[in-house]
Amino acid sequence: MHDQQKKYESAISELVAAAVRLGELGYVSSHGGNLSSRVDAETVLITPTKVAKRALTFDDIVIIGMDGTTRYAGNSRKPTGETPIHLNILRQRPDIKGLVHAHPPVLTGFSLIAEPLLSAPLLPEPIIELGPLLYVPYAEPLSAELAAAFDSVIRRSNAFIMRNHGVMICSPDGPWRALELLEMVEAMAQSLFVAKSLGTVTRIPDHEVDKLSRTIQTRGLPMPGAPGVISKLSDAYPH
Repeated sequence: MHDQQKKYESAISELVAAAVRLGELGYVSSHGGNLSSRVDAETVLITPTKVAKRALTFDDIVIIGMDGTTRYAGNSRKPTGETPIHLNILRQRPDIKGLVHAHPPVLTGFSLIAEPLLSAPLLPEPIIELGPLLYVPYAEPLSAELAAAFDSVIRRSNAFIMRNHGVMICSPDGPWRALELLEMVEAMAQSLFVAKSLGTVTRIPDHEVDKLSRTIQTRGLPMPGAPGVISKLSDAYPH
């Protein structure tokens, strides 16, 4: 085991476990999707390009600096082509430690329709844990434009629908927790799909959304988004 791998052994193992689970859940196909873990102020673990997530191993994880330079790459791997997105988010959100980008079928389906249905306050738990699912404009995959497309929203939530592409989930508690939150919002998207087929969808009223701030405080959770940005929970949601 390389010295860099020894130093971050626990975090690498967590990232691999989250990536394999992501593949098992069917939230990515082929070589799609990517995950990262900030392990200190200057170091990030990230999944490689051209490796199926369900087949990922400990030695496949690439260790990079916040400047994008590769510090260690086992199995001659190269970091995902969407590394610039991860680094852009991590630079703007020093509170975030784990990122998961994936293409879950139902969430991705909602990324294809014009109406931003998932940005509404629909269920209590996603409101408490993530805040609104904010939409990121479409840009060419792997491009600098796609990384920059997050700039206007990244401080206002921890969950993002990428138009005609997929979803990005951020967590201050690392990549495994980000994956758990992704499962939560994919389940919400499934419920919304069913609700749309049955009738008119209702959103939780603003005054009830604000009451959930008490639950956040009781659980000792941070408010969604970057620290200090959101003071009134209902204001985080588009109206």
